[in-house]
Amino acid sequence: MQHLYYELSVLTKAIHFKNLSAAALHVGLSQPQLSRIIAKIEDELKIVLLDRSAKRKSGWTTIAFQLSDIFEKSSRRLETELQGISNNQMVAELHIGTLEGLSDFALHTSRLCFEEVGVKKITLDIFDLNELEANFLSGNLDLIFTSKTPGRQKFKYLSELGFQRLDRIESSKKFAVLSSFEYGRSNKKELETFPHLFVSNSLSIRRSWFEKNGGTGNLPTEAKRGRAKDAEPVLMIGSELLNPTLWNNLTLAIEE
Repeated sequence: MQHLYYELSVLTKAIHFKNLSAAALHVGLSQPQLSRIIAKIEDELKIVLLDRSAKRKSGWTTIAFQLSDIFEKSSRRLETELQGISNNQMVAELHIGTLEGLSDFALHTSRLCFEEVGVKKITLDIFDLNELEANFLSGNLDLIFTSKTPGRQKFKYLSELGFQRLDRIESSKKFAVLSSFEYGRSNKKELETFPHLFVSNSLSIRRSWFEKNGGTGNLPTEAKRGRAKDAEPVLMIGSELLNPTLWNNLTLAIEE
């Protein structure tokens, strides 16, 4: 079973989504890659994980959920034992991901990690929402700052730090201005009413476009601490494998 560890870890993430195509959007793999991983598990264990009898989109079988549950329980036991060893060890390095509009929160937290928690090295990268979710669910990021929880699972390390609103800008009907995430989820027929589409995963570039050329679209306001109605939350989410002592010390430092 050890040689299937990676494949089973992917299955435990994919199982939270109703079918293979939905899962592929969130686990950081293409649908063909995910399909090959599922097929490998099925072939090795001589089981069926996907009900392929549906005409359009196949769904997970009961045994897929059972296998995922068994693997998750085993992984949690291993994680608990490993954390017992590492709880008193200094965390040397963190990889943090953030939405561009939440970079001030990420920068402030990075400073606290250096000054209050004892982290030696931090890598901070900016992503659009799709990239942020994919990298976090794939285990490439230790800590993220986002406005939406990735996937449907519940996270052990999650803290709501503030809020952010979206401003609707309609200074020109000539350009539709969208983030990569917005474009991926947009109604393409509605966009046909605009002569031109301007799509960028950079918030500063979209803001500059609005200032210089005008357009129609949304821009997030400056993120603030606290809570507000009709606003997007600012969430800090830690990886399941994050050192619990680091998380506790970090949340205490933020609250002070």
